[in-house]
Amino acid sequence: MLFGHGSDIYKFTNKIVADFSSNVWYEGMPDALREHLKNKLSNIEHYPSPDAGELARALADLHQLSASNILPTNGATEAFYLIAQCFSKTKTYIFYPSFSEYEDAAKVYQHRIAYIHKDKIDSCPTFDAHSLVWIGNPNNPEGTILSVDLIKRLCTKNTQSYFVIDEAYAELFHGFESAVFLLRQCANLLIVRSLTKTFAIPGIRLGYVMASEQITGKIKTLKMPWSVNALAIEAGLFLLSDYKNRLPNTQKIAAQSKAFQEKLADISGLSVQASTGNYCLLKLAKGKAGDLKNYLIENEGLLIRDASNFKGLDQAYFRVSLQEESHNCKLINAIETWISTL
Repeated sequence: MLFGHGSDIYKFTNKIVADFSSNVWYEGMPDALREHLKNKLSNIEHYPSPDAGELARALADLHQLSASNILPTNGATEAFYLIAQCFSKTKTYIFYPSFSEYEDAAKVYQHRIAYIHKDKIDSCPTFDAHSLVWIGNPNNPEGTILSVDLIKRLCTKNTQSYFVIDEAYAELFHGFESAVFLLRQCANLLIVRSLTKTFAIPGIRLGYVMASEQITGKIKTLKMPWSVNALAIEAGLFLLSDYKNRLPNTQKIAAQSKAFQEKLADISGLSVQASTGNYCLLKLAKGKAGDLKNYLIENEGLLIRDASNFKGLDQAYFRVSLQEESHNCKLINAIETWISTL
């Protein structure tokens, strides 16, 4: 288990004013969901359905799939580990930098891992037969988006390989086009999603995997019963009952992110890899991200994501997510002050 993710706010309970390390949407849990869960608290007195079948059916309605194509999970992370278990000991390709749980899950289930820099993906490479390919889209940590056309070409060129597309941040990026509709055309495609990033409920752990009935059926045999708890199921059903109207406004996210990233880019000694979503990757010209992180915690109560443990990145890199304007300004001023001391 890796203890180097963002949102390690639990380590600094009394110090953190704003958490830029987590990619969860900063406006927080919808008030209507909070009230709904209060009213449903008695649900924890009973076992939930073993497979969260009612949630699978609601998700199927949203994505215009069969419920047999969808498996709700205890966050997207459970989906990654179940997929890795389903394809245990296979050859795995991981484009880097990317979310560390792809690699961690593959290692647990003894995959033979090959690493490829993400810049190579545009060439639509060929992969070994029966291999598994992990792709974040939008990618974490930098927010790169792949076109649906490229994903389709990868799947059709490599019909004997399986592609896991992580769309956890799909609803937080303006202009993003999901590959869900390709599930009807590509039997070698798996898509993982999360409701917790978009609706700011990471503690409730709620994700799902979509794939062919053959693949989800095999994964289901590996999944322990009741892994999705009663309140998570209730939260999912509530959000899905009016899903499109409850989503954050991605035009607003893009506009706020653009303004935030432009101010960060104006800081001398700092470069920004722009994204249209709620987070971005930055690089220091001098100094270490770990030292900056410690300075921000101790002096300002601000938490950033030291990105040096992402494969392919070094100690100069860190990631920040969009927060409310006053906190964004505080971060910008603090980074500028710290850099000026180097």
